Amino acid sequence: MEELKGTVFNIQKFSITDGVGIRTLVFMKGCPLRCLWCSNPESQKSGVEIMYVKTNCIGCGYCASACPQGAVDAVAFDIDRDRCIACGDCTKRCYANAKKIVGKQYTIHDLMEKVNKDRIFYQNSGGGVTVGGGEPLLQAAFVAEFLRECQRVNIHTAIETCGYCNWQSAEPVFTHTDQIFYDLKLFDSKRHKTFTGAGNELILENAVKVSRLGKETVFRVPLIKGINDDEQNLEATAAFVNDRAKDNPLVTLEILPYHSYGRDKYKWLNREYPLEGKGSLTAEELKEKTQFLKNNGVHIVSDNESHDVV
Repeated sequence: MEELKGTVFNIQKFSITDGVGIRTLVFMKGCPLRCLWCSNPESQKSGVEIMYVKTNCIGCGYCASACPQGAVDAVAFDIDRDRCIACGDCTKRCYANAKKIVGKQYTIHDLMEKVNKDRIFYQNSGGGVTVGGGEPLLQAAFVAEFLRECQRVNIHTAIETCGYCNWQSAEPVFTHTDQIFYDLKLFDSKRHKTFTGAGNELILENAVKVSRLGKETVFRVPLIKGINDDEQNLEATAAFVNDRAKDNPLVTLEILPYHSYGRDKYKWLNREYPLEGKGSLTAEELKEKTQFLKNNGVHIVSDNESHDVV
């Protein structure tokens, strides 16, 4: 248990989203997809990164003097990403919290120490631990062992996944998961590749296998205007989820409205935000899309049963 290590970019305690009760959310770093609407760009790369929150900078210059690679500009304090090795020396000298390190390695023992501190809250609320990302299946061996250890001490487990992983690696993770949140983004594989960077064949194959496990499974659709909100895609979504519900009566669907809350993070990582000024549905449009899915026989969970995390 001590030898396995996983890279985590955030741990959020006392959450009431992404699973039942009060939960600890563990966000694994690294993702095989590059969805244009991703609100956690810091989760995409597997390695450690440095964020530069320019609005926090007080211009002291300590970060530039601390960088062993000369990767921090001495005037603007911007980071040369080609030279930066993410050693974190600049973050240690940044008193204004403008330079932030993203990503930390944990052993399972270390992670269990953190979640065990909140077991009383899980017990009183019926909550537990939810592992998301990034994509947790990218670190499947670590996540499977972590979830197994949670279950061993009677902590409820959940996972948020895009399902893009070979089944041999993924199956042990699902085996030790009590509740599964599974993304369904687009049903046309070419369009799926255009907007996420990969086709959807493996994702859909795994979704069928997941639904047959008989566990509580919430398929999630991040609804993005002009990308996957057309009737053809919604009809395909409804048909697929209805078929999965035949395998498993615990299958439901959740609509995740698009938001741009993560837009600033792209700036902090010197990246362009792909959907600037695009993607949002009006409240009325969202209601219409949801009703369309309901009319096609899909059981959709309400906002108070599950939560928006796009």
